Amino acid sequence: MEIVYKKVGDIKEYEGNARRSEAGVAKVAESIKAFGFRNPITIDKNGVILSGHTRLRAAIQLGMPEVPCIIHEIGRA
Repeated sequence: MEIVYKKVGDIKEYEGNARRSEAGVAKVAESIKAFGFRNPITIDKNGVILSGHTRLRAAIQLGMPEVPCIIHEIGRA
């Protein structure tokens, strides 16, 4: 598993995301400030988020130009 850094503008939110945790964004931003980005955002090969919508919003709130990501190839274990 390789961690790559992607520009926040190149990452797309999954339109069908059922979780909308705007209240959690500030808490996640505080955690990132205190401890760093400890859990990368998981995206597919097209840059669509599989997990990490709140982390992306927190990174944007903090003004981060890039975030760590793991690219998951769907259908591969």
